[in-house]
Amino acid sequence: MAPAGCHSLGVVALRPYMGWNTYYGLGGVFNERTIMSVAHALCDRGLAYAGYRTVWLDYGWASGARDAQGELVIDDRQWPQGLAWLNDQLHAMDLLAGIYTDAGPSGCEGQGVGSLGHYQQDADRFAAWGFDAVKIDFCGGGQQRLDPRPAYRDFIHAVRNNASRRRMLVNVCNFWRPGQLGDDYPPVARSAYATHEWASPIADSWRTDTDVGFVRDVVFENVLRNLDTNACHPESAGPGHWSDPDYLAPELGMSHSEAQAQLTMWAIAAAPLVIGSDVRALSPQTVAMLSNPEVIAVDQDPLGVQGTCVRRDADGEAWVKPLVGGGSAVALLNRGSCRQRVGVTASEIGLASAGALTVRDLWTSRTTTETDALSAEVPAHSATLFCITAAARPGYGGR
Repeated sequence: MAPAGCHSLGVVALRPYMGWNTYYGLGGVFNERTIMSVAHALCDRGLAYAGYRTVWLDYGWASGARDAQGELVIDDRQWPQGLAWLNDQLHAMDLLAGIYTDAGPSGCEGQGVGSLGHYQQDADRFAAWGFDAVKIDFCGGGQQRLDPRPAYRDFIHAVRNNASRRRMLVNVCNFWRPGQLGDDYPPVARSAYATHEWASPIADSWRTDTDVGFVRDVVFENVLRNLDTNACHPESAGPGHWSDPDYLAPELGMSHSEAQAQLTMWAIAAAPLVIGSDVRALSPQTVAMLSNPEVIAVDQDPLGVQGTCVRRDADGEAWVKPLVGGGSAVALLNRGSCRQRVGVTASEIGLASAGALTVRDLWTSRTTTETDALSAEVPAHSATLFCITAAARPGYGGR
């Protein structure tokens, strides 16, 4: 049973989606028993209740082999009761199910599932199995030097028009940086840097940079790199279409403060929140951090604005995200290796005439009142997160 309060079943991309993915924590080695174990952990540890509901099978769920009819072959040793059964179990737990494929003929280096030549067939099969989300990679597609625009256009059309008429969220994962494949390929127009230009109208999310790390190996430097690239085109994102800087990666190489900073900045960026770590092995401290309801609320704010950096001082930055109701979320980020005071003015927050500010620290759960500006001592490789509103003026509006 899912914990009381889990949301009703259904894919809603009007807010950034949340969930868990196999890739960084498990690599390509998992099976039915593994996935059911993780699903129970998501519910038992309160992460599903917090919103992390989509259980996403990434690379490794199948070899990519096909039968005489072109259907993907499923290993009955890996999935003894079948993928439709698996998804029925997940749905009964009030969870959602996601699956992976590549827009090319295979995944990386000719290995794993690729759907080129089978877009409609695979979309129909994924829907018939009961999946709620599809991650369409471009590792094999990029290595084959396919043009991502027509490939994704055709594949997403197939997903949207699957035979079951099932609504499935689509994540575009063309992660290639310009020149990453050598010989100046791909050019910018075919890279992750340009995906926002064409994916925003047709996909639920799109990757904005290369992978945030490697299997069980994610470092803060790469988190900052992906944050910066993700910040380049905030105007492209909004309800129903989200910039995706890649997965959350606590306990995969970063300190707790660094992992908390990643969640803070992903929330300011209105990014999908997908845990890449094995949630069964996470410490209670990390589970509590990932489950912070006020931080998640910033990410899930209905206004759907992707926050932006409004001030830089040395290694310190202030980022602001407008919230529904007129308030703002403010993240103070310290990229450096030494503690630093980071600040922002009311004008930079967008509350120029506020005077007094009501400041809620979302990590310490403390509320204070400040005047015209906000600043804090931020430890190295850390970020603080605040909700800021204009304080009520004495004697105004009351009786």
